[in-house]
Amino acid sequence: MLSSDVARRAALLREKLEYHNHRYYVLDDPEISDAEYDELFRELAGLEAEYPELDDPNSPTRRVGGKPAEGFTPYEHAERMYSLDNAMDLDSWFAFTDRVIKTVGREDLAYWTDPKMDGLALEVIYEQGRFVRAATRGDGRIGEEVTGNMRTVMNLPLTLRGDAVPELLEVRGEVVISNADFAVLNGRQREAGEKVFANPRNAAAGSIRQLDPKVAASRPLRFMAYGVGRVQWAQPLFAWTSQQEIMEGLKGLGLAVAPEAKLCGSREEVGEYFQELMERRAGMPFEIDGVVAKVNSLSMQRALGFTSRAPRWAMALKFPALQVKTVLRNIRIQVGRTGVLTPVAELEPVPLAGVVVSNATLHNKGYIEDHDFRVGDTVLIQRAGDVIPQVLSVDLDKRPEGAVPYEFPTTCPVCDSPAVEDGEAVRCTNDTCPAKTVQRIIHFVSKGGLDMDGVGRKWVERLAVDGVLESPADLFTLDKPTLLKYERMGDKSAENFIAAIARAREGAPFWRLIAGLGIRHVGEQTARILAGAYRDLEALGRATREELQELDDVGPVVAESLHAFFQNAETHALVERFREAGFWPEGGQTASEAASDHPLAGKVFIFTGSLPDMTRDQARALVEERGGVAVKSISKKVDYVVAGEKAGSKVAKAEKLGLEIIDFDRFMELLHTSA
Repeated sequence: MLSSDVARRAALLREKLEYHNHRYYVLDDPEISDAEYDELFRELAGLEAEYPELDDPNSPTRRVGGKPAEGFTPYEHAERMYSLDNAMDLDSWFAFTDRVIKTVGREDLAYWTDPKMDGLALEVIYEQGRFVRAATRGDGRIGEEVTGNMRTVMNLPLTLRGDAVPELLEVRGEVVISNADFAVLNGRQREAGEKVFANPRNAAAGSIRQLDPKVAASRPLRFMAYGVGRVQWAQPLFAWTSQQEIMEGLKGLGLAVAPEAKLCGSREEVGEYFQELMERRAGMPFEIDGVVAKVNSLSMQRALGFTSRAPRWAMALKFPALQVKTVLRNIRIQVGRTGVLTPVAELEPVPLAGVVVSNATLHNKGYIEDHDFRVGDTVLIQRAGDVIPQVLSVDLDKRPEGAVPYEFPTTCPVCDSPAVEDGEAVRCTNDTCPAKTVQRIIHFVSKGGLDMDGVGRKWVERLAVDGVLESPADLFTLDKPTLLKYERMGDKSAENFIAAIARAREGAPFWRLIAGLGIRHVGEQTARILAGAYRDLEALGRATREELQELDDVGPVVAESLHAFFQNAETHALVERFREAGFWPEGGQTASEAASDHPLAGKVFIFTGSLPDMTRDQARALVEERGGVAVKSISKKVDYVVAGEKAGSKVAKAEKLGLEIIDFDRFMELLHTSA
């Protein structure tokens, strides 16, 4: 029997542990030692183990992670989580505020201003002050429920603090990892022989999207609130009236907010704050990529409203890409799966935007010639979008004596076969080039191919170089003993490797196989169309150029590439090996019949302009999942023209053809109607 004394003691321990979590993780001002905290934690865990009646999903003991989830459940946000429009300079910011001033009819506006955290956006939901749910932003309307993982984030209160607690509170914010914690995490990953993360944002996003909450619990994640969705109060007269009140209210309830956030009394003050944070950016505890400014008055926010993708009362002022100078040590040539020779700059390692950069892209032969990059040069580099390093220019004043112009190779550096110019690219002419083989297998298992989660790129490369994998079909003959012969390949990793291949053998859709083959000019979109038209690889291989061109989105160039690929003797051998290995996905009517009951089945969509919250490829995939068809060329067959921002000439053509033109919001309504 559970006595009242035991229940009271458990409640007191939970209250104490949450109090000390708040002191440590939010206020950065602990009152007790780690050993004293651990003693309280062990006592509570012991009581919960002895008395199952004490079970509570919001107990501090649950922060270590529960059972792995089978998958993420879609979650529809009650209020849409909008994107933000961007201002790339202060002129754009002042142009934005001119529009705001004109709309509201007054100039004396204050703006609540936050550092723009570079993390994973989500919503956490509290009912009666208790944490009940969390979901990623997703496309703004539909996200993924990640409640179990967010319960492990130590600075997220599981029970709200204070006296004035809303009955319902939806808090929007970012999951982030501090720069200091990120360095420790990557050091730990290296020591364990695991993958290191490219930047804190990737680490945070990847941690929250793990099916096993224990993974998230092992990562130094933090939740930083920046706003709210729905708020319902028990006291009808109590309500927040400004963004400042919201943020101070969230802080009072125990949620962490950016300490650098502040109220700016004018648009000019926002500009000064933006310049100040840009100068302090490198020394900030978290990665930030700009500043978010919001009209402070909530009544004015409501008056300004929203566009189809963003609020008219908020703007993200983006920092320019970080740039730094370093020395170009060498130019290395990589050979891709289609034989393209890509130049890579080997650089004197230099810190840039939170990571140490030692390699950067030089794009192609023409880019090197146009900029006259030479080994030994001091070059300016940046991370495009703060992600992909690229070399921008040369400091000619620092060019060393004797630096000679770079001569792009005329033979493949891997197989010594002739390399010929093909448009802007230089391409190896040898179909059996070992580098092509390695890259083709890497592509086959990647997200752009069969998406074999658990089959690591580096291991595929090593197995291919060693001759264990000579074609994608060899993956399906791999066994655990072969993998365990390799140093650093543990028992669990080998099991995951083989299990990922087995999942692909049993459940990979036909379009993924087509995309994974790496046929030139055939991407995911075209692969989906082909998989809907042909039963299997054998049927696709028999198709003539003329038959292929009858399909939407398949023109002469794509048809010729497909025809040439399937006429190749090496392809015939690969197809037969897939069949022998029992890897034989089917498409055609099998695929289309599965979606035939959807209201969008057979409807033809075309997309133009930029879409909020998703790429056009993602939008096409949503259409096809519901049995519709997404095309890239406009014609009378098109049922809906989805026009995003800065829509191109397709809109004018659509008007001439009398086609139905819809915006993104209407497109999303059609999808949800058909779901």
